[in-house]
Amino acid sequence: MELNVRRREETQREREDLASMIAANRRVDEDLAAAARDQHAAYRADLRGQIDYNRRQRALASEEQARLERQQRDAEMEHRRKIDYLRDKPVAQNIHPIRRGLYQSQSAGPRLSRR
Repeated sequence: MELNVRRREETQREREDLASMIAANRRVDEDLAAAARDQHAAYRADLRGQIDYNRRQRALASEEQARLERQQRDAEMEHRRKIDYLRDKPVAQNIHPIRRGLYQSQSAGPRLSRR
């Protein structure tokens, strides 16, 4: 009888040891899975951050390009305006003497010669 009791106790201890080992393995597996989930979540967050950063950089570059194009267009318009102004309103001191004579003759009106 005593032999059976010892075997039962030994079997019971083995079961308890096995159950504690299984529980320990489950905890380790759960910890590893949680660490992997955390690592994946951090990786996803990093990727989203990189995507957002790249999107912001493209938007800034596009805005800068548009600003430069506006500046160039404004400068070109100002340059054309100045050229048109100088063409329409010649200053007598700044023009060639031959042209000065032409401008004066044009402003006097057509000359009709009567003989």
